[in-house]
Amino acid sequence: MWYKERTKLWHDKNLRNKGLRVGQKVLLFQSRLKLMPGKLKSKWIGPFTIVALRANGAVELKGSDPDSNSFIMNGHRVKIFRDNSELCVVEEIPLRIPTPSPN
Repeated sequence: MWYKERTKLWHDKNLRNKGLRVGQKVLLFQSRLKLMPGKLKSKWIGPFTIVALRANGAVELKGSDPDSNSFIMNGHRVKIFRDNSELCVVEEIPLRIPTPSPN
């Protein structure tokens, strides 16, 4: 019994909170792509917009078209969509300082 409790605590500690919010854009995992040939095809489709969050972990999604219907999916099948507007500016630091050539 103590092994099972310790294992559950370890797994629960390593779970990550996705931090989903209403109005956020997400990608949906498409599990049917495993049956199709082609290794390099993306398994994520979207982006979709979150309409509502349910208490049991389900997420109500709506497509990018304004006339698309909303549908309910398991929250484990979505991940946050990161577009180009969320990119950070990174400062580039050279590893070697160029030395002037003697002339």
